[in-house]
Amino acid sequence: MVIAEVNANVPFTYGETNIHMDQVDYIVESDIPLLERERRPYDAVMDKIGWHISNLIEDDSTIALHVGRIFDAIANNLKSKRNLGIYTHVISDWVIDLIESGAISLDRSRYHGGLVTTSYCFGSQELYKYVDRNPVIEFYPIARVINPFVIQRISRLVSIMNVKKIDVTGESVIFHSGDNLLSGYESKLNFSIGAAFSKQGKAIVALQSVDQNGESNIVINHECGAERIRATLGATRYVVTEYGVASLFGKSIRERVLAMIDIAHPVHRESLLAAAKFFGYAYPDQIYVRENAENYPMELEAVKSFRNGLEVLFRPIKPSDEDMMRRLFYQFSDESKYLRYFARVSTMPHREMQKYVSIDYDKVFSIVGVVCNDRMERIIAEARYAYYEYEKAYELAFIVDEEYQGRGIATFMLDYLFKIARERGIKDIIANVLPQNDKMLRVFEKGSVKPKSTFADGVIELRFSLE
Repeated sequence: MVIAEVNANVPFTYGETNIHMDQVDYIVESDIPLLERERRPYDAVMDKIGWHISNLIEDDSTIALHVGRIFDAIANNLKSKRNLGIYTHVISDWVIDLIESGAISLDRSRYHGGLVTTSYCFGSQELYKYVDRNPVIEFYPIARVINPFVIQRISRLVSIMNVKKIDVTGESVIFHSGDNLLSGYESKLNFSIGAAFSKQGKAIVALQSVDQNGESNIVINHECGAERIRATLGATRYVVTEYGVASLFGKSIRERVLAMIDIAHPVHRESLLAAAKFFGYAYPDQIYVRENAENYPMELEAVKSFRNGLEVLFRPIKPSDEDMMRRLFYQFSDESKYLRYFARVSTMPHREMQKYVSIDYDKVFSIVGVVCNDRMERIIAEARYAYYEYEKAYELAFIVDEEYQGRGIATFMLDYLFKIARERGIKDIIANVLPQNDKMLRVFEKGSVKPKSTFADGVIELRFSLE
């Protein structure tokens, strides 16, 4: 027996939403007002998380957002994007903002993730009026929409899943109790799995760094809420808090743990590292300086495009970059290492590299260039300046992966360092270069600040005045 409720308050929608009267046995008429969700404002922490996530999302992507204030914040930060599509099991008022801002393309094929495809909506009366007879938005059965085999056919699918807590490896989470009220955590997980298999897709987990009691939401292991612990099934590619983004794909357990500690609240990072050492997740001599972490200048992160469509993220170096920096070191020929270090350096062990990446962002400052190849992060360049007491001066140096040389990356990093140093009140910087290092000398010649050069003891000293 099939009983249908007919309610004039329910909007008329497109997609697979119509049935013939012959398919029902009884009809019950109703005029009960639809359940509404109050749209409460999101806070500055959620807005920062939304900003970080928006930087991971490219134009032409298809996004899986859900219901909640954090998704309102994400959507608000996506309004400047273009040619987006929405494919998710539930939409809320944020969909209005994205469509009206022009971020949602009206020309992309729905089959390939364009327009707005969903199963149901939950929000305000404004939302219900907006979806009424709106051909941009189509509704389909949830069993079809959340099927990972259907989801994965969509290229550049970005799934964002909000959770309450996550372990330091990114392998298990505690989901919010409210997730059971709609279609459950498993629906969100299906989108994460689909995004992980999608061509150029990204599966993102978002959470605040601490709970209402100030306790860390990034934990070594879950000790409470056992009934809501779920595995991420290895689908998570990125974890985002208000303190940044941890890229996990293709990394060892140790790298993942250090990356997660980097985005934990600074108050809890030392205790997390101590616990990670106890459980064997980190080296016993792993360096961590809380003051350095608190000085991390997030505002200096920037994305720059170079020819042939190359996009590079430039950001200050982090302690968790140790292994990527070691890989960069071993990419270079013996000659390149000699030109950079003025010595025959053949190895870069953990004890040396961890000192190199643990900086104070004051007397020592370093910028790295990061690209994403097949979803894996890779450092391709590094530029730094450091204060040397014996010279009473700041000295700069840089190095670019030989595969990426000749694209203007070194010149950009040089000028970026000049800009940062000038803003921090540094008046002079020097660089020591071997005469046979023609490539580096040419870069210095192209820089925005022209040097004065001297030659002594087989080394060219270049002095840059930033006043």
